Parts: sequence; C-alpha cells; structure tokens
Amino acid sequence: MRIEKIEVFHLRMPMKFSFKSSQALFHQRETLVIKVTDELGHFGFGEVVAFQGPFYTGETLPRAKEVLLQRLLPQLLEGEISHPFAIHSWPDLGYPMAVAGVENALLDGFARRQQQSIMDSVFDEETQERIYGGMVLGDLEPATLLRQIEDYLQEGYVRFKIKIKPGDGFAKLQRVREKYPDLMLLADANRSFHAEQLPELRKIDQLGLLCLEEPLASGDPGAYQRLQEQMLTPLCLDESIQTKADLLQAAESGACQAVNLKVGRVGGLAYVKEMIEICRKHKIHYWIGSMMESGISKILHVHLASLKDNYIPGDLSSSRRYFARDVIRPEITVQRGLIQVPRGPGLGVEIDEEALNYYTIDQRTLERGTGPGINGSS
Repeated sequence: MRIEKIEVFHLRMPMKFSFKSSQALFHQRETLVIKVTDELGHFGFGEVVAFQGPFYTGETLPRAKEVLLQRLLPQLLEGEISHPFAIHSWPDLGYPMAVAGVENALLDGFARRQQQSIMDSVFDEETQERIYGGMVLGDLEPATLLRQIEDYLQEGYVRFKIKIKPGDGFAKLQRVREKYPDLMLLADANRSFHAEQLPELRKIDQLGLLCLEEPLASGDPGAYQRLQEQMLTPLCLDESIQTKADLLQAAESGACQAVNLKVGRVGGLAYVKEMIEICRKHKIHYWIGSMMESGISKILHVHLASLKDNYIPGDLSSSRRYFARDVIRPEITVQRGLIQVPRGPGLGVEIDEEALNYYTIDQRTLERGTGPGINGSS
C-alpha cells in the first residue's frame, strides 16, 4: 500500500448546546480529519479527536496537528506499508490520538480496497447488526437533568451516563434514581474527587449504578484498588488507561472492574483489539466510549460496540445530538433506542464533502515526491 496524497482538514463544528463536565465547558468542537489516497486511487478517512486543552489527556489538538504535519504524515509518504498496523512499529512520539487518526484513515482505505468492512478486516468474530444507543448528559441542574432524561427516554434511549462533581454528585444521582428506580444509569466524575471527598463516593455506591467512571483525581492504581475493595459499584477507568501497560497494571492490581475504550485515547484500533483481549483474559468488563467527535470517529466506535461481549451500551447517540449536521452519510440515527451498524466497505459510510468543507477552517495537502514542504490552503 503506497500513499500518494494526504489531506488534513481542521474542522470547527458549532455545538447545538453547551456541554459541561467537571473539567471543561464546550460550545464547539474542533477536530482534525485525515484523508489518505493510495496509488490505486482508493481513499480512507480518519479523525484525530484530541481536545484543545490538556484536561482529558496531555495531548492537545494544536500539538497533534503539528506532529502530524511535521513527522507522521511526511514519513507515511516516504515508503510503502504492508498493512495499516505497520505504522505502530514506528518510533513512539507520544501522541496516540494523532497516530490513531492516521491508522484509522489507512484502515478505512485498506478495507475499502479489499471490499471489506473495517470490522471484518480487523476482528474475526461475529458482531451485532444493531446496537443500543447510550446518552451522556452533562453537569446539569437536577430539574433540567430530569427533564432531559424524560425527553430522551421518549426517543428510545435506555442507558444514561451523567457527569458529576464533588458536592452535588450524590444528591443529583439520588434524584434521578428516586424517579427512575430501574434506569440503566452510570456516572462519570472525570477525576474530580479527592481523598477528603470519599464519603460522598460511598453514598453514591448505594444507588445501584452500572459503574462509576474515573472518580479519583489522583489516578493512582493503588488508590483505585483500595476504593474498589470498599465499593459494590464497579469502578471504570477511562483516561487512566492510555496504554496496554496501564491496563495490565489496573487488571493485576484489581484497580477496576470495567474499562471504557476509545480508539483515539489508546492510539488506534490495533491497541483496542489487544486491550479487549486483555479485558477478556482478566474478566474485566469493557464497553465503548465517545469523544463528542464527528461521525468519522463515532461510526468506528459504533462498529466496536457491535462486538457481542460489550458490558453495556456505549456513549453513542445520534449525529444530531451535538451538531446540526454531521460529516458522514448516512448520519448516525437512533430508532427506538437502536443504531444500525453499517455493513459497507471500510467505515461503511460516505463522507459529506459539502459539510466537511463547510466546517473546515484550515486545510493542508501533502503529496509524495514534493519534498519536506507542505502544500497548504486555508
């Protein structure tokens, strides 16, 4: 596989509403879309899902873009690769989301070239044709939270994740549980609880959550192991798990009972596959997250959520949840709570070029044989 041309689109996508977690407030989503074209004219798309600031992981979108344009993409144009996973043998630059975006674009193109779906290309196992969607609600006032849950229940969503922080997390979840005693419910604290706030976590443990995601500010596996011993609720790790070594340490220490997997965070689908095998071996539940990203990355996570031993429905809602228009066709929709998993070649969807261009605030093009310079347009 020889890549002849690479295009990088820097998107700025206005959000339909503000989304608040314990760590950040979002009004818009900036993201990078990569398009690769091979020597036969086959193309593939991937997305770099890093955020503007380092609140989730240390990798930021501006730095990921710099690494892409200066290191990763020029290297890709210098030679040939036998398989998209071959890029993981390159020296580790410490930017997994940038690497994942490149790998995902190559996989999409490779699978299209082979007339396979991306899942058939990577996983040799049966998958579901439809999956349940999952709704993520931000740090909202209780009345607003309850109203939104009711609205989304009417749309067919069955699983809800609520962003919480110390101080009002328990009270908010308690209100939800009182009104909806049988609701599939979990909470995400985004590493916001400190040692002196552990009593609130023990109260949350009484609410019958599916799991409690990233409660501890320290991120220390030992602290998680001690907390898990005291709680019935499965603790779930997300941003604490960025490498296989992180996952193995958590598994062997008993730091968690569940893991939220996201392709960008761990560096690509190759590592997601290996981490799923680690979870299966160590009897750790896994399920699939999302990054408020465009449909290019989100549809890949829909594919992963179709693996039959996912613990719970993922953080996967419709394309129109966050954005007035997505950059894929067909867009992701939720019908009676279910999302149809696409079966076409590659990602199984097409790119809405008009929408892509509409959201693009900067575009760069690199071509084989043009030297180290970058042909750019903005």
